[in-house]
Amino acid sequence: MDFTPLSTPNYGAPLEMPQTEPPRKRKRYYLLILILFTLLLTYFYLARQLHPDTRFPVNTPIEVTSGMGVKEITQKFADANAVRSSWLLYATLVFYYEPKDVKASTYIFDKPLTTREVAKALTKGDFNSNLISFTHIEGESVEDIAARATLVLPDFDSAEFIQNALPFEGQLFPDTYRIPRNFTAAKLQAKMLATYEEKILPLRIDIAATNLTEDQVITMASIIEREANSPESMGYVAGILQNRLKKGMYLQVDASIEYILHKTLAELVPEDLKVDSPYNTYTNPGLPPTAIGNPGLVAINAVINPTPSEYLFYITSNDGTFHYARTFDEHRLNIARYLR
Repeated sequence: MDFTPLSTPNYGAPLEMPQTEPPRKRKRYYLLILILFTLLLTYFYLARQLHPDTRFPVNTPIEVTSGMGVKEITQKFADANAVRSSWLLYATLVFYYEPKDVKASTYIFDKPLTTREVAKALTKGDFNSNLISFTHIEGESVEDIAARATLVLPDFDSAEFIQNALPFEGQLFPDTYRIPRNFTAAKLQAKMLATYEEKILPLRIDIAATNLTEDQVITMASIIEREANSPESMGYVAGILQNRLKKGMYLQVDASIEYILHKTLAELVPEDLKVDSPYNTYTNPGLPPTAIGNPGLVAINAVINPTPSEYLFYITSNDGTFHYARTFDEHRLNIARYLR
């Protein structure tokens, strides 16, 4: 019987492979996906960068002076958080406007703006800002600020400011503020509180390393602003006050009496030291219940980093020189030498 196979294997023929896309075509496909993905990321990045920064400086003057270059201006607005990116503001000015049209002016915005809106404002100018300089001096109290602000701000309500700002005594940061002439009491208070937060934020780690709370640091610094007259004396007075607190001694500072009686040191009389008040540091132990003014950075840093010494007493002679003593006998000797 003839057994003939139904089919004869063709052992010499090449195997047929499943058809796939050519390598070059696959590469183009992957490259297209990569390009689309990159474009998508770029779109979302630029969209975010063009939106207002969460720290946008509302009601904060940004000054562009004559002679500043466009790149310098865009960097200044980025540093002030008015835009998220200096180069994007520059590109917006080049693409949509004419960079040479940027105008020297003091810019102040009452709401957050996009980068495009900031660029438009720069080319338009802001010549109606009507800003004035208001200097709040270190150590001034809420009432001191109110009295001076009333003289230069027509819309300022002194009574409103005192009532609302008094609980924040110590946190109205001393500085020279460029503000609109129509600033209200509420706006001035908000501006000063925001500046305090900006200045104190980098110091909070150092404050936490002391044995004082932030309120205690500010209260002691407010005393030092009135008691001392130089960075050196502030350091020593801060150390002395902390030495007295550690020993449970009364602080006995005239500054707290001046604050509650609204008197200067020269106006105080011996009877004033007996006034019945929680701010009287001659009759009450520890610090006053609140700050007695608004201290600046030098005084605050003096409390954080006091000059170490064994001194417990100090006086200021008529020429402003400080004299320190370790004991009460030494202190009395200094009084006899320098104050009589």
